[in-house]
Order: sequence, then C-alpha cells, then structure tokens
Amino acid sequence: MKKNIFVIILMFSIIFWSTAEDFLLVYSEGDVSENENGTWYELFIGDMLSDSSTLKIGPNSMVEIDANGNTLLLNKPGTYKIGELLSQKGKVSAWGNNPVFKKFLSGDNARSGIQTAVMGVRGSATETDDIEWLSEDSMIIDEAIVMIEDGNFNDAVNFLTEEMDFAFDEDLSVYNYYLGYSYYMLGASGRALSFLDKVESDYDTEYYPDFVVLKGSLLLESLAFNDALDLFNEFLRNDDFSGTAQAVNYLSATALKGLGKDRDAKKKLEITVKMNPSSEIGRSADSLLKNL
Repeated sequence: MKKNIFVIILMFSIIFWSTAEDFLLVYSEGDVSENENGTWYELFIGDMLSDSSTLKIGPNSMVEIDANGNTLLLNKPGTYKIGELLSQKGKVSAWGNNPVFKKFLSGDNARSGIQTAVMGVRGSATETDDIEWLSEDSMIIDEAIVMIEDGNFNDAVNFLTEEMDFAFDEDLSVYNYYLGYSYYMLGASGRALSFLDKVESDYDTEYYPDFVVLKGSLLLESLAFNDALDLFNEFLRNDDFSGTAQAVNYLSATALKGLGKDRDAKKKLEITVKMNPSSEIGRSADSLLKNL
C-alpha cells in the first residue's frame, strides 16, 4: 500500500513539473532582479522564470523574456508579476500581428525608406561641404544599408557597432536606427528597442515612417500602450493617407484595445480597412472587425 502511495505521489510530481511553464530571460540590460522569498536577486541572460515570478526593473534597464513563443519586453522602472503581464498581453495577442509588420518593414516600404535615408545623408554632407565626412561616414552608412538590403543583418550589426565609436554625435541616431532595425529583423526585440530608444527622430527625418512602425510595434510588445499611442498620434498629425499611415492606424487600434478603449479601437480598424481593403494590413484589420 505504501508503495502504491509513493508511486501516485511520484506520478503527480512528474505531471506537475512537466506542465509547469518555464520562461527564458533572453536579454537583460541594467538593473534587473527577481524576488525569492522576500529577497531580491540579480538576474542574468539565460536565467529561467515562471508565471509566478516577480521582477523589479531599474531605471534605464531592459528585459526580454521568451514566454513559450511570446515575447515580453520591459523597459520601464517598476515591479512586475509575469503572470499578470501574460494575461494583459493575451487580451491583445490577436491584434498585434508582428509578422505582418516585419513583412511590411522588409518590403518595398522599407527599401524606399532606406534609399531616401541614403540620399538624406549625402545631401547633408554636400550642404556642409565636408569632403572627409562625405567620403567616410556616408560610405559607412551606405555599406551598412547594402548589408541590410541583402538580409545580412548580423553583418550590419557587427559593422555598425564597430564603426559607431568613430561617428559624429549628430549621426548617432542614424547608427542607432539601423542597429535597432537589424536587431528587430533578427528577432532580438529587447536589443532593438534599446537602440531605438536612443534615436532622435521627427517627421523631417528620412527614416521616420519606418521608425514609427518599428518602435511602435516594440512598445506594444512591452505593453507601453500610452507611449505607443503618443508616437502614433504624432505621426498621423502629419500623414493620414499613406501605406505607413494605414499601418500606424492598425497599430493605434492595438494600443487602444490594450487600454480597454474597445469602441475607439473599432473605429481605428474601420479607418484602416477603408484606407486600403486589399492590403495585407487592411485584410488583417477586416478580420479583426468581423470577430469583434
């Protein structure tokens, strides 16, 4: 009888541990710690977490967690419970269609933006008549862009990281943008957002449209819905008709859904569909509307 009880307990333990969810800390930057029995312990890349873990994020810190295929990003100081974050993200998981926007950013829209950015870099150099800057710095950006266009994102990251130490201060945003872009295409969301947070960009910046879609998508992944919405609204004040504007409207709907503003989210989806029903983003928005 005792043997049977032992077997039952053993089987229960096996079932419990096999169904427990372990999450992987894939990227960490700054001050990140986990609470265990009232004591805070520093976390490192490769550490395992669970849905019952409580994390504390310090200022200027970043965390990326792989939760069984779902990405959790945290870049705001505070204390977080993993289980609550997953529950919150689950409410908008069908809305934030990351593959759609990765395809959008790697397609004709991105190539057009990259070519414009190159022309902008060359134009700035010509205006200043700085021949040395034109021959060296613009060539570095050009070379990195060729790598990106060819899909060699790791090469672009290594190259830009090495050359960044020699860049002029006013050009650091360009380096940070393309590093963030490359990391995003590599699936390294935490590193991507870390670089994009350092980008100073406005409507006059050549890569601004793609920057908004890219950073906005990552802000949604980090559940920073208000920050994302601020970014989107600023863009739409200047552009409410382009293909990028359609993507931004869709992303705005996701942010509004995350904030619990379902009626406003529905209106944004309707605008998205009306702008171009046949585009992939338009079809995705229409599918969400039909399931509301």
